[in-house]
Amino acid sequence: MFRLIPIFILLLISSCSKEEAYTQKQLWFMGIKVDPTIELVGISNNEEHRRILCKNYGEGCVKGTGRRIKIKKVEVIAIMFKTTADAKKEALRINQYYARNWVFDDVKGEPIQEKFLIETYNAIDAKKEYELSLKEKD
Repeated sequence: MFRLIPIFILLLISSCSKEEAYTQKQLWFMGIKVDPTIELVGISNNEEHRRILCKNYGEGCVKGTGRRIKIKKVEVIAIMFKTTADAKKEALRINQYYARNWVFDDVKGEPIQEKFLIETYNAIDAKKEYELSLKEKD
């Protein structure tokens, strides 16, 4: 009986909810599982203007995590944030998509990329989500 108590406590602690976040590695492997043709886009030294910098994004942006991902010949920007709340806030500000702690930029108006992000990461259109929440309050 007394042996079960520590196991019960361990299960209780491990079941406490933590904010779910994707690591860079998880994000990548989830993507190639759905579409093995996606690719990371390299930025050469003479393309400084194409770098993804936190100074262009909101609070909570994690420095050095911005990536350009080519999905069916179109580039999407993916950038990690510290929390889902930070990602959601930034996605709403720039009118783009987010999934957990990631913001996806340059997606709106690209149906193939929108579909990929929604199916692969359960990405959410921040503006649509916000508008729905306003309607629910009425």
